[in-house]
Amino acid sequence: MKLLKNNITKIIIASLIFPVVLSLMGLFVTKQSSNSIWQGAGDLVVFLLAYILNAKYFQQKVYWFNAHNVSKQLFTALPAIIIIAFLDSPMLAVSDFQVKLKIIVICLLVGLAEEYIFRGLLISLFLKVTHNNALGAVVGSSIMFGLIHMMNLKALPIGYVSAQVIFAAAIGILFGTIYIKTHNIAIVIVLHALRDMFPMFSNKMMAEASKMSFSAASLYVTVIFLLIALFIAHTQLQNFVIKKDAA
Repeated sequence: MKLLKNNITKIIIASLIFPVVLSLMGLFVTKQSSNSIWQGAGDLVVFLLAYILNAKYFQQKVYWFNAHNVSKQLFTALPAIIIIAFLDSPMLAVSDFQVKLKIIVICLLVGLAEEYIFRGLLISLFLKVTHNNALGAVVGSSIMFGLIHMMNLKALPIGYVSAQVIFAAAIGILFGTIYIKTHNIAIVIVLHALRDMFPMFSNKMMAEASKMSFSAASLYVTVIFLLIALFIAHTQLQNFVIKKDAA
């Protein structure tokens, strides 16, 4: 029982919620329906399970919304907003780009589940493990966020998945920095959804993405992106002090 109360154990269990639930659901969902609303249903199940486990086991405070000093919060989020706008804007020029409500709902559910676990729960747990080291908590939670993308190895080559892992860790660092400074998980849920949904608004882009093969250049680009994210996080968190009631 003492082992279960250990924060490292809690971090491992929280990180495994996603791959375990989605793997179990994969046993019952056909390949034809895997890209449908079932994807959103899976993320909803993940969120509900994580929410219940937090109430009964993890017992970490999650900051859903913060209406105080919104302009300062948006300034903190500005680097991530610019990067996501840069990544998403080319999608607007695609010939078959079309906003779809189902995609918006699915991406919001994905953002809700992933941000609740990897920012809401894991950053709080990592703060305890790192003795309120903000950058350490952000990096630790982001590494776990990147590693869950290793489950894509069952369908994609290791080189391509490696780039996904690094990219996810970099995005996680940006989102984690925003959350830990603003106490507003709603911001990162929306940013997460915006990053995911724009490519999905184009069937052509999704078809091309499924045919993409690994290249060393893409790996180098993601490593550079990771270094940029680390620089932004270090700059924003170097003088940031965690309040006792926030840990």
